[in-house]
Amino acid sequence: MPIANVIRIMRKILPSHAKISDDAKETIQECVSEYISFITGEANERCQREQRKTITAEDILFAMSKLGFDDYVEPLTIYLHRYREMEGDRGGSARGGEPLMRRTVVDYNQHPGFFGGGYFNGGSSNGSGPSSSKAPQANGESFTQPK
Repeated sequence: MPIANVIRIMRKILPSHAKISDDAKETIQECVSEYISFITGEANERCQREQRKTITAEDILFAMSKLGFDDYVEPLTIYLHRYREMEGDRGGSARGGEPLMRRTVVDYNQHPGFFGGGYFNGGSSNGSGPSSSKAPQANGESFTQPK
């Protein structure tokens, strides 16, 4: 991941007066790259076992769960489902449908899943997540979110 992206993400979390050493930036950049490689490698192994060439979002979620990142699977599944709903509502797709004239704006600070609500903006850090009772998974099933 480019260092500029790493710095931007780090600065979003920190107070405006905080400083980040070059060593800290490089360390986080290496961690992010290693994490991406770790997850992608596991997802790729699954695809090879199933004789598929394309890694899907579900493969990534499966890999994360298998590798012990279970606390992230549920909020990412919710986010993925909502993203797919939004894509379906648009009538076109960023992947090749009609050009999009109007885009829906999502306020991620109000999002009860991965980017907002309980996970990163003042909620629990023990993986307890947001407090809404049910949310659909990407495969259409529902589950109860922990409180």
